[in-house]
Amino acid sequence: MKAFTEYLAELNRKYEFVVRVANCGTEGSLSEHIKGALAQYKVESVGSARRLPIQEHQEFPGMGPCEVHLVEVTVVYPTITDQIRQLIAERLHISAKNVIVRTKLEESQREAKPIEPRKAKDGSIISHPDMETESAHHLVGNQRVDSMLKELQSRKYEFAAKGETASAVNMPVNTKSPVGSSQNKIPSPKGK
Repeated sequence: MKAFTEYLAELNRKYEFVVRVANCGTEGSLSEHIKGALAQYKVESVGSARRLPIQEHQEFPGMGPCEVHLVEVTVVYPTITDQIRQLIAERLHISAKNVIVRTKLEESQREAKPIEPRKAKDGSIISHPDMETESAHHLVGNQRVDSMLKELQSRKYEFAAKGETASAVNMPVNTKSPVGSSQNKIPSPKGK
């Protein structure tokens, strides 16, 4: 059984979402329209709509360069992103593919943080993980050229003798056609 404090904490929980709307032709404030659309979930706060640069967005493939607005919404009643997405699309009279809803946590994890390049002990940037070891000198330079030349010299090549063609050196010659030259044995239906 849950403690009273757990029930109380669940009552005071807020559900935060980030809404992205593409090509929305609302005359008024988008924030006010979203607040009205989500009134049944007891909206606690709606941030002002921020307009993102007009460009091709990964969230809206196939739309090309489009205008996207970003709004942060906090509601009191529990809900999921799909419900909010469908409700906003219906109330704003736009297609559901023009609305993307994520939780605050999903949005914060989605924002890619630049990966710092790995550095060697001497401070140089390592762009290939195989070059990380100290003994990576055998992969480059004159030592590598020498080893490649030795490897090429040690290979043995077979050449065709005079008067033979190159394709006939190791190929067996068959006079029998593989198609239709022999009859398959048909088994007897009675057995032996």
